[in-house]
Amino acid sequence: MTLLQAILLGLLQGATEYLPVSSSGHLLLLQHFWAIPQHVRLALTATLHAGTALALLAYFGRTIGGLLASLVGRHRYSGIDGWRKIGYIALGTIPAAAAGLFLDSFIVSRASSPASTGAMLLVTAALLLATRWAVREGGRMSWLPALAIGLAQAVAILPGVSRSGATIGVALLIGIGREEAFEFSFLLSVPVVLAAAVREMIRLDLSVVSPVPLAMGIGTAFVVGLGALTLLRRLVVGRRLWWFSVYCATVGLLVLVLVR
Repeated sequence: MTLLQAILLGLLQGATEYLPVSSSGHLLLLQHFWAIPQHVRLALTATLHAGTALALLAYFGRTIGGLLASLVGRHRYSGIDGWRKIGYIALGTIPAAAAGLFLDSFIVSRASSPASTGAMLLVTAALLLATRWAVREGGRMSWLPALAIGLAQAVAILPGVSRSGATIGVALLIGIGREEAFEFSFLLSVPVVLAAAVREMIRLDLSVVSPVPLAMGIGTAFVVGLGALTLLRRLVVGRRLWWFSVYCATVGLLVLVLVR
């Protein structure tokens, strides 16, 4: 693994982890075409996820801190509202946690091929395009929408299905307001992203990659991840999430053609 490859993969991870284009799909495809050995690929992927996890905590740090403080009545998220929002996050986390526990080996063995990734990118494109006609807005989060968004997050375990695209897309299609759809999507991702980062770091074998590429990859993923979150919020609020459908459809079709 060269320094340039680590920086490019960090750039890719930071941009695609939060933009609705599937980071797992892009990393799998790039690593496939670069022919990076699997043990090196797993080690680098683990560290890159740590970089984007830190970016998520930095971006939503004040909101997360406020929710935690609300549990003891020391923040504007006070009383039942704070508890209810945390309950929504907990409920929405259950499907993804179950999928990660019981389907992880299946995904690695059956659904991690370039062809399946290309097909799932087309599914992501269709969902993002559908948000262009999401006309019913302004709804507030409740238990059933939280569960529906959580199920969408669970489906995003498939490489090629964007987690942010699936969760924000479903939220918009069922009428959740754009600001709340964006915020809830990423608050919902915090437990999953942190759990995945910790799990992958525990499995990490530092002997297969050198420290300098790892550090550059993490730093790049962190900085680019912060920028991606800022950009995505503007696009969601500005009703332009569907723009990414063109990109996902193009990449998905190209992959299906190239891997035939």
